[in-house]
Amino acid sequence: MDPRKRMDVLAAELLRHQHRYYVLARPEISDAEYDRLLDELVELEKRYPQYAGPNSPSRRVGSDLDGSFPERPHAVPVLSLDKLYEARQAAQWLRKTADACGNDPGFTVEEKIDGASIVLYYEHGELQHALTRGNGLAGNDVSDNVRTIGQVPLRIAEPGALAVRGEIYITRDDFVRFNAGLAEKYANPRNLAAGSLRNLKSSLTARVPLNIFAYEGFFAGAARDHLEVLARLRDLGFRVNPQLGFFCDSGPRRQRAQALFPEAYSAPLAGVEDYLRRLGDARAGVPYDIDGLVLKLADLELRQELGFTAHHPRWAMAYKFEAPQARSELLDVLVQVGRNGRVTPVALLRPVRLSGSTVTRATLHNQDYIDMLELGIGDQVAISRRGDVIPAVDEVLEKSATGPTVYRLPELCPFCASRLVREGAHHFCRNGSCPERQRRALGYFCAREQMDIESLGEKTIAFLYEKGWLRTIPDIYSFDYSRLEGVEGYKERKIARIRAAVEKSKEQPFARVLAALGFEGLAAAVAAALIAHGFDDIDRIIATAARGDWEAFAAVEGIGEATARQLVDHFSSAANLELIARLRSAGLRFRTEGPPAGRIDDSFAGQVWVITGSLEKFNPRSLAADEIRRRGGRVADSVTSRTSHLLAGANAGSKLAKAEKLKIQVVSESEFQELLQRG
Repeated sequence: MDPRKRMDVLAAELLRHQHRYYVLARPEISDAEYDRLLDELVELEKRYPQYAGPNSPSRRVGSDLDGSFPERPHAVPVLSLDKLYEARQAAQWLRKTADACGNDPGFTVEEKIDGASIVLYYEHGELQHALTRGNGLAGNDVSDNVRTIGQVPLRIAEPGALAVRGEIYITRDDFVRFNAGLAEKYANPRNLAAGSLRNLKSSLTARVPLNIFAYEGFFAGAARDHLEVLARLRDLGFRVNPQLGFFCDSGPRRQRAQALFPEAYSAPLAGVEDYLRRLGDARAGVPYDIDGLVLKLADLELRQELGFTAHHPRWAMAYKFEAPQARSELLDVLVQVGRNGRVTPVALLRPVRLSGSTVTRATLHNQDYIDMLELGIGDQVAISRRGDVIPAVDEVLEKSATGPTVYRLPELCPFCASRLVREGAHHFCRNGSCPERQRRALGYFCAREQMDIESLGEKTIAFLYEKGWLRTIPDIYSFDYSRLEGVEGYKERKIARIRAAVEKSKEQPFARVLAALGFEGLAAAVAAALIAHGFDDIDRIIATAARGDWEAFAAVEGIGEATARQLVDHFSSAANLELIARLRSAGLRFRTEGPPAGRIDDSFAGQVWVITGSLEKFNPRSLAADEIRRRGGRVADSVTSRTSHLLAGANAGSKLAKAEKLKIQVVSESEFQELLQRG
């Protein structure tokens, strides 16, 4: 493939995975696979710098901004770390860095906990904001949720400004107990911790057994080294991980380190390689998940001298553990077809225990991957949980004497019998009427991350599709759900819930609708980027595509030429334009509602409003929210003790009852209009 095209493909793929990892907390590839993609892009950018864009994924940290919480800029650098996978290489990096610094510098080795990164900002001894990592420049404000964590100090004896980086996590035992009570299970403790920080109700977060370790502090006053910072944080009431190693060739410095942290391991630089291996071997006994160790230069002045790249600090390095492996047998290969026709082979394995769970399936990626492994049915294989999350087949340990030498994907789609087409490394079913593609598109559209039509789950969609009642996405809005009356398993209450969820989905903002269309390359992050760049109306997007102006799309941050050309194709397609027209007729939003006009006054300053029920003049309810914000007020989603006013329309429901119980001022729509006029 042409290097420039390959770079565009890699950039688009990396941005998509960044969104799934940081926004949705639902990664579909392992850290190691992601790192390999990024390494390939970095290598291509070194060889072809003329094609390296200023907004390449190699120059930024993955984003977790999802619009559910206010966005605030970071006041301290929040970057990723460069990575190594061998203890020998990590020891070499440490020695090389020490030689470059001179004067016997010290290094710390700390556990890299697999949780959710957080930055706590304090002023005058009070916790002001708690921000997620975001894109490294700005993060989501999840302060209300973080305040529910008992281990987070709300007040500290520090008069100056202080920023603290930490990791929020859940122990494995707590995860098993808590996850057992959930209807929708989380895959691992990290996903539960990250998801809990994005609960719209902080009361839900308070129920989750979250913990935190602080690992960096940015004080207004001077400190000589990292150990002083950690000790100072500990003295202020922050939890600092006691599992700490300190390495330095200076004996007096090691003695000083142990005076500050008596439980820490201390040794000359030559001892770090053995220490890394010992901690890797012992990590199963740690009560929480760690996916590696972090080596840091302790001297703060030397850190300033070494500085940063665009992606990571030069004074720190992550040493990642190898994934644990197990032996199994390949029983068969399941061929999956996605909503855009992409074919994915999945290994069906003889059940085997790995990392505390039973594995029966593993990803095989594509035919090239199968060919590389020379994998056939009946082979004995080594599997691993890459990044301790997604099982994958790593190698063939023993070939089968009876099965085929190498498995081959079928020539025809197993769902519609149309011929599969190979494009690049992947095979595709290009039949738009393929039943599996249609069913997957319906499921994707209704999923919580998209239109959030909760009552239309996978089983219901499969049933309605099999009956022929739902075939295309617009059918969701045109189908008469009363036809379900009398069908086994569909009682009146369930049918009412489906109707209500479908109707409520019409309130979803344009960004969600755009991403839910399911067009290849048009993920949520791309949709948000388009809207932020001014493509805030579907007609503007369609008009740009009609001109074939892919350069206009490519000018959007995070969108490369390959994705830009895809957008032109998508929004020039007659079938897609018909889909959009039908959904627009159904009442879905295909333009962003303009931001509220300029500030009028401060008559609502300090007030927290919740809006509920059906309003006549302010329909949709976002119009009322705009008026509140224009007058200095804040709008929240749920009624709490901090709520000052409830704007209640018809059929207000449980929020009205809770507001009355808490003696919160309830305002009718007519009273609200009077308040606006009074000013």
